[in-house]
Amino acid sequence: MKKIILFIIIVICSNLSAIDLNLPFSAIQNATSSLVLIYPSPSSSAVNPALHCSGVETSATYLFGIKDIPFYNFHSGLIYKDFGFYLGNSIIEHPLYKESSSNLGLSYKHRFYSIGLGLRYLYNKVDNYHKDSSLIVDWGFSWKNKNITTGLSIRNVSQSSFLEAKLPVVYLWETSFEISKDSRFALGFEKEDGFDFSFKFASRYDIFKMMSILASYQYEPDRLGIGIVFNISKMNVVYSIRTHQYLDLTHYISVGYAFKK
Repeated sequence: MKKIILFIIIVICSNLSAIDLNLPFSAIQNATSSLVLIYPSPSSSAVNPALHCSGVETSATYLFGIKDIPFYNFHSGLIYKDFGFYLGNSIIEHPLYKESSSNLGLSYKHRFYSIGLGLRYLYNKVDNYHKDSSLIVDWGFSWKNKNITTGLSIRNVSQSSFLEAKLPVVYLWETSFEISKDSRFALGFEKEDGFDFSFKFASRYDIFKMMSILASYQYEPDRLGIGIVFNISKMNVVYSIRTHQYLDLTHYISVGYAFKK
């Protein structure tokens, strides 16, 4: 019960900073601190609209180990010629707090470049405190050259408002390096209005064709993530955990299926 009260206090006291939290949208992102280039999946489009993977992915977790705060995600992507299409939905559910985000995305790829736009409908309600919704536009860009991939995304490029106050604009940049056919390394940063830069590092190692290990570290605030991916034909099952400075571990599980190209 104390954990729930602490979470609600954080939500209310931080006001707009807690609305539209940059939470990981899958077990993969939980393990990689939301660096999405190191292991792309359909949920990558929720972070950078320029990235699209063909398939479906569903995920579930209890935020910070609090069983009264489940977080559900569903993401799907389809690629047709040079265009990518994305549809997703995320829901945080609690009797005192509810937040949902319905997402649409479109991207276009030309040679080594890709650009995309995402549209989000955000609904947020804190019981006996406030209720409102907002329409948000996100923008993304990616570039790939041999073993290096770089991505930049701006969340809330539309500078949309909630409760008559502007929602924060979040800048996300990352670069992924393919060290070998079995290993990758990524680094990036996240910058939100009114906050310092948050630096992130992530690594991936494919032990076998059917198994991969993911790990990451985030500085400001300090957090660690680790996960394991099991690949079975066109399906994958991912389990990960991530630390928090004050709350318990977040355990995450995802199941994905890749469509035929």
